[in-house]
Amino acid sequence: MEQNAAKIVSSAILGMDFKVVIVNGKSYIVPPPTIKKIAGAAYWMSDLVDAKTIHEMEGCITNMSHALSWFIQGDDSLYEELLEGEYHEVKEAFDIAYSLLSVEDFSELSALAKNVASLTAKQR
Repeated sequence: MEQNAAKIVSSAILGMDFKVVIVNGKSYIVPPPTIKKIAGAAYWMSDLVDAKTIHEMEGCITNMSHALSWFIQGDDSLYEELLEGEYHEVKEAFDIAYSLLSVEDFSELSALAKNVASLTAKQR
């Protein structure tokens, strides 16, 4: 266990803990996500939480492109470039970027974002 933890910390310090994704023939480096990047991606993906039909998920590639831009660049600057990729490319790249997060971290962040939204929306 300690050896694995040391390897994780060392690779983070050396910048070896990144993933490479390819969308529309162009490769992008996805570094480990920061809180800002996670929050930016969560903002765009939160719209899809209740989507249950194909019609409701039409915006999925749009939202995934926004979120993926946040994971790669930390802002929305790559959105239009990523949107030019095929659906399966964007989805696979998003899955890879998402894999850099632990499920627990993302679930906790999503719950926190919902609570904050709920608090700000309630009248007092």
